[in-house]
Amino acid sequence: MPDKTNMGRKLAQAHANMGKILFRTAIRLTLAGVIVFAGIRGNPPGKPVSILAVLLATLIALIALAWVFFPLVHCGDQLAFYETGIVIGKRPWPLNQLGKISFMDVKNNYSLFGQTYMCTEIRRFNVTYIKDAKKNFNRAYFNEI
Repeated sequence: MPDKTNMGRKLAQAHANMGKILFRTAIRLTLAGVIVFAGIRGNPPGKPVSILAVLLATLIALIALAWVFFPLVHCGDQLAFYETGIVIGKRPWPLNQLGKISFMDVKNNYSLFGQTYMCTEIRRFNVTYIKDAKKNFNRAYFNEI
């Protein structure tokens, strides 16, 4: 696997889209808050029925917290386009190994937002939270915007 220094001159770079990450986290936090508020209003105050109910509620709360704050793990995402390869995250990928590169937008019926993938012959890279990934790719390799 070639090193970043062997990949030639850097042509373009794309960083994480902090606005998208914070917006999606805020939407998830709002949705979770509405659900928690509805759950509190629907249950009478008092002690829980059993320790099992407390454990179940704690498990659900931890899963909800993980779901709400999941977009924050993408704060460090980045792409760097070099003459002979691409660095995705911190891992370099040579262009000849990646093959033909295309971008695909996917909208799921169960999700409010879509996802963007950079498709190669090796694998699909999720570039949803990277700002202007396709634009920087085109700028780097095709001199287009």
